[in-house]
Amino acid sequence: MQALSHDVIELVRGDIDQVKAELVAAVSEARRGSAALGAGGVLGVLALLAAQESAVRALERVWPAPRVRGALAVAYGIGAVAFAGYGYERLRRARAASGEALAGSLDAVKEVADELAH
Repeated sequence: MQALSHDVIELVRGDIDQVKAELVAAVSEARRGSAALGAGGVLGVLALLAAQESAVRALERVWPAPRVRGALAVAYGIGAVAFAGYGYERLRRARAASGEALAGSLDAVKEVADELAH
């Protein structure tokens, strides 16, 4: 009986280690998604600071000032949406992976319980 309980404990430990590894991977994926969202925000601000004045001056030679501001706002908006979409997708994948890890651990526990019951 003691050997059986030892085997069960080792089986459960193995399953816990597997779930832990899957959760660490999911957290890493979430971290990458968050970093991408942050990078998108920082790059957006830096782009505005670095290029805003020179772009406005150059474009005002061709277009009126309101049209220049509108065109730049559209360009910045497109970049922001692209980074936000990428970050959202990374976060969605991380959430799905953590859900799969939880489901896998619940299945493993159920299997062990079923084996012990028989």
